[in-house]
Amino acid sequence: MRFAKMQINRFLSAALTAATVAVAVPQPAYAYTANVNNNVYFKEVSEIATALTENFKDERERDCCYSAMMTGVFGEHFNDWDYNRAENDLIYVIDANEPNLLLSEFAVMNGMVKGYSFGTDKYYYCSLNKIPLNADGINERNYTSLKSIYQAAETLKAQTAGMDVTGKARAVHDYMVRRYTPGHVDDQNEHGAIWMEASGTGVCSAYMTMFLILGRYVGLDVGSLEYWDPRGTMHTINTVALENGEMRYVDVMWDDIENGYAYFMETATENQISHPKVEGKAAGRFAIK
Repeated sequence: MRFAKMQINRFLSAALTAATVAVAVPQPAYAYTANVNNNVYFKEVSEIATALTENFKDERERDCCYSAMMTGVFGEHFNDWDYNRAENDLIYVIDANEPNLLLSEFAVMNGMVKGYSFGTDKYYYCSLNKIPLNADGINERNYTSLKSIYQAAETLKAQTAGMDVTGKARAVHDYMVRRYTPGHVDDQNEHGAIWMEASGTGVCSAYMTMFLILGRYVGLDVGSLEYWDPRGTMHTINTVALENGEMRYVDVMWDDIENGYAYFMETATENQISHPKVEGKAAGRFAIK
């Protein structure tokens, strides 16, 4: 079922601004588990997550997306830490004095996260809900989805070999429009790209993340942009650098809603008209790579 653009955007501000909550609690100990206690799936999942993020130019962004994918599959077993393990699982730790990571880093698994501050210079980002694991120590849905995303990336890479930037971007765009359907922002699950792969439905952060992952995999210089529009609504879209370095803008979700290419490879002028942005409000850190 398709939803009107206004219906989807109406919920974005409340849903996305509620995505992180800072809570002061005692300082925890944490450490990255090297092999998830020798889980038989670890090598396969690690290789997939590494491949899907290998074209990320920013090391911290690459590490965070990798960690989000791994946490999505292995839950609490990927990142060991002492606090609140019964409620949610640690995804990534960042320096508090650095700009916040864009939703893409966390929307890989689930765009809705909790951020904990422990009175130090670190922020600890965790899944909103604890990730359920089966008897094999994995989340089977997320495991299957991650493999499916990788297979799609491999297929698109082969299909787009030799194409120019616009051709590659269109191939990824068209694949996503065929594969996914816009959903509801009030469903926390639909903010995540892995969830969207499993359910077939997602919102702007999931579309943006999926285009970022698939686009970079096929060799595009894809970025992401988070902004506020004049109605107080937060929205996320993608950027693509042409061969000459010029930035173009892509909103796959809005094209999916309208079943066309109105928001594909827009110029800066065209995008400012179709996606007016409020100056002075926080925008995404990773505008272009």
